[in-house]
Parts: sequence; structure tokens; C-alpha cells
Amino acid sequence: MKKLFTAMGVLALLSLPAIASEPLGFVYQNTTHQLLGSGSVAPVKVGTATCTQYFGVVALGNCSVKQAMTNGNIRALSHADQETKNILGYKKVTTRAYGQ
Repeated sequence: MKKLFTAMGVLALLSLPAIASEPLGFVYQNTTHQLLGSGSVAPVKVGTATCTQYFGVVALGNCSVKQAMTNGNIRALSHADQETKNILGYKKVTTRAYGQ
């Protein structure tokens, strides 16, 4: 059991640089941040893509900007943002792409 907790701690420390780009709430999180964008195209359409994570063990879905563009039938990207909701380990990430 001690080895399991040690391994989980090491994995948690190794994953910190990957999540440093956004605020993180272990118990509750509801944040939105901009991913990219130039704003050179008027945002007429919106496409969304969602992925879900269950307690850091299983993650399902495709929440990429490319998938959001495909779902919204967007050919020219204006900007994209990402919303993250986390409640006690159930995490839902929604990416929104804006464009034409």
C-alpha cells in the first residue's frame, strides 16, 4: 500500500508542469481561458468539443480546437477558448472555436 501511495505521489508531481498553464482546483474548479486567436476573422459561428475525466484515472473524448472547428463547420478560426469544470475529481473540459 505504501508503494502505491508513493507511486501516485510521483505521478502527481510529474504531471504538475503539464497543468501549470491554467488554475487548478482539486475540489472545485470553474474556469475559462483563451487558447489562441488572432481575431482577424469575424466570429460568426461557434463550434464546441468536450472531453471528460473521471477521478484522474479515465479520460474520454476529443476536446481539441480542430474537433471544435469540425463540429461548428468552421473553416477560418478567429479565436478559441477552453472552459474547465471540476467537482471532486469529475472533470469536464469544453473547447469553443469561433470563426467563419
